[in-house]
Amino acid sequence: MANNGMTRDPYRAKRMRVYFRFSMIGVVLVVFFAAGAFLLGGKSDPIDYSKSSFVQYETPEDSAPVVVFETTEGTFKAVLYEKEAPEYCKFFEDLVNKGYFNDTYACTMLRTGGVTGGFIAGSKTTDGTATEDTERDMINVEISPNLLPTKGSIGSLTKEGGRFSKPKAGSVFTVLSDVVDVAEMRKSIDADSDVNGASRVCDLFEKYGGVPNFLQMYTLFAQVYDGWDTLDKIFSAKIVDENAPDDKEDRNLQPDHEIKFTKVYMSTYGEQKQNGFNIPLKQGDVKVNITTSSSTDSQ
Repeated sequence: MANNGMTRDPYRAKRMRVYFRFSMIGVVLVVFFAAGAFLLGGKSDPIDYSKSSFVQYETPEDSAPVVVFETTEGTFKAVLYEKEAPEYCKFFEDLVNKGYFNDTYACTMLRTGGVTGGFIAGSKTTDGTATEDTERDMINVEISPNLLPTKGSIGSLTKEGGRFSKPKAGSVFTVLSDVVDVAEMRKSIDADSDVNGASRVCDLFEKYGGVPNFLQMYTLFAQVYDGWDTLDKIFSAKIVDENAPDDKEDRNLQPDHEIKFTKVYMSTYGEQKQNGFNIPLKQGDVKVNITTSSSTDSQ
């Protein structure tokens, strides 16, 4: 903890710009999968996505936990995946139930070349500076082969743990948008040897969009399914240094107006399914209603 209880999280803005920039110019899938294996604790075998159930695209059961985000831009809702990230979901739900996220802010937009890859939120301040009220507990990163960083996925921003320790996930979270270049992703796949379900992953990014490189940084734990107009409104917010070059070292990535989470609370899908379970398609404005089996049925 810094003196006077005030600190600027050092892993936030600069490193986010670097990872985001890499995501913009394409992803080498071999590295993509290997990074997931590293975060799982240094295992030698990469994640095999050919066997993944990808639960975030399946209609949840009525009992599934849902977090409702009421913001100054509108309301959006997300399903939490307790089986995929059990420790972090417990940590997050406890904070929600304590009212921790009420009156917190979207503090950083992930903006490169005029394109938004998402936003960082859950900060007690508009600029991401920690205060005496900031939750400082950190949870080991949990990587699930059943969740991908496609559009609307929510993950905890993580802090590097050092050479011999795992990264940690904290209270600050990120909601991802879409910057993926699927053509670049596919270039790295050998058509004759689809390693670890790479083409299947590409198919999902092609369908839904997303930010592939962020698998290396996040505990993914939730998926937005309702309130896309609100989410897109936040994604389109201008930043303070809107006209500054992307490589400006101290470019201010704060939204140019306050985006506040006025109330964040837990519910269930059964109570929050009035508009159905909808995931937007990457191309066009058409939305599809996912009618596949529930996540528990597919396990």
